[in-house]
Amino acid sequence: MIRGVALFDPGSRPDPERDERLRASAARVEIRPARRALPLAVRSLACPECDMPLRLGAPAGFDGLIACGFCDTVAPARKFLRDRGWPQVRLVARFD
Repeated sequence: MIRGVALFDPGSRPDPERDERLRASAARVEIRPARRALPLAVRSLACPECDMPLRLGAPAGFDGLIACGFCDTVAPARKFLRDRGWPQVRLVARFD
């Protein structure tokens, strides 16, 4: 029969030396994410000339060139964006 349980937390005991070490190390540590991303919208991609839907194999920049596989039109990715359609793509702003 268990009458009570005690938990030991070493951080709960006062330890001035430990507190000073933690303060000193915290002054040297800076946490910074490698990349930040901001979701902007969900749109579809279609050729500006023939309206053929496109699917990207990899992320493309907003000004990056994309080629239509149907009519060989080459234009910046922003020209291929449509409000509706399929397949849908996510527009994401990335900050370094």
